[in-house]
Amino acid sequence: MNTAARIDTRSRPNGEGLSSLGIFANTVHIPVAKPKPKKDKDTAQEQTKQARYQLQRAAQGLLPQERVAHCQRSTMSSAGVVVYRSSTGASFGNLSTCGSIWHCPICSARVTEHRRQELQTAISTWVKKNGEVYVRSLTFPHQVDQSLADNLKKFGEALKKFKNSRSYKNTILEAGGAGSIRALEVTHGMNGWHPHTHDLVFAATGQLAKLQDLQMSWIDTLIRTGLADRSQLNDMLKAAFDVQNGDYAAEYVAKFGHEATEASKELTHNHWGVSHELTKAHAKVGRRLGGRTPFTMLLDYIRGDKASGELFQEFGIQFKGKRQLFWSPKLRKMLALEEEKTDEQLAVEELPDREFVTVLDSKQWNLVLSRNARFEVLRIAQDMGAEGVVELLLDLETRWRTHQGVHNERGLDYQWHRLDGM
Repeated sequence: MNTAARIDTRSRPNGEGLSSLGIFANTVHIPVAKPKPKKDKDTAQEQTKQARYQLQRAAQGLLPQERVAHCQRSTMSSAGVVVYRSSTGASFGNLSTCGSIWHCPICSARVTEHRRQELQTAISTWVKKNGEVYVRSLTFPHQVDQSLADNLKKFGEALKKFKNSRSYKNTILEAGGAGSIRALEVTHGMNGWHPHTHDLVFAATGQLAKLQDLQMSWIDTLIRTGLADRSQLNDMLKAAFDVQNGDYAAEYVAKFGHEATEASKELTHNHWGVSHELTKAHAKVGRRLGGRTPFTMLLDYIRGDKASGELFQEFGIQFKGKRQLFWSPKLRKMLALEEEKTDEQLAVEELPDREFVTVLDSKQWNLVLSRNARFEVLRIAQDMGAEGVVELLLDLETRWRTHQGVHNERGLDYQWHRLDGM
């Protein structure tokens, strides 16, 4: 993005200057606290967290009517914003949390990490029962002029017909199938929107060939539901259906629940040096299929690509309220797993070892928001405690205003609505 000729509309610290840029600035500003803390932990993990706040800010501006617009921004009461720290990092308290894995990079990271651990437990438990877990990938031919809403509707119909077919039920029974966990994902590429699923199929060992026999059943289902025709048979044989063995399943789950590192790396202008920072599963799939994930669209929007922002808005509307994982009935009980929690419940879970650092009043929190410094507060709180936060607030007062600082208080009868300036 060329910013050299851009008119400076930022507000000066002394109040002079022009109006705020709104909730998301048209340039990416990642300030550094002064003075720097003695421990400047520019690790891959910190860079990922920092990028999530930047990406979330973009999502808030694009989806002002959704809960993400208030996530980690609007207060739950007039008691102020509480700052905590723990062995794994700092966090805020008394802030609204949206719990959306689709709209919010911050909530997505929290929720999908828990889901990933559950998936790993499920696989380990089934393997101990002398079973094997396979990964089945399902998709369909798609064109650039097809809407995401239409693709999702027809894809859902095809999945239902496929799993209810006699051929599917007989094959799963013969393979010793005990159930499956389906993950819904989407990317966007040169051929438009690409919804697809990955199923973890819990079955007996050595059943890969048997499960691959379902390929023609899936292709026939696509043709019957109008998602494809006979002329596309060769393409569907290559890409519409795939089954991999247990090794691939373990790799898939190991990478599930981590933020898309490519977007984070480019956003923070840093390189990654920690080998265990793995790519989120849908990001890996997107690269393989030549498409972009929703959070990558956010990155491109930050760079100035308006069309990417419009695509993210379309995605946000169509995926609102959708579940990411679908468990077969009775599978959790058979694997002795606890009752499944909602995304919202997982997003607000508190760290067991957290300790109180400080409280920011309304004026201080507005200052933090208007300088886009939420991540900085957390980093300083973790490294330097309350004294460090005080120094940071003094430094923020000397900086230019880059974002809308207004936030809302949420009462008992609170209704989600658009924030001023968004």
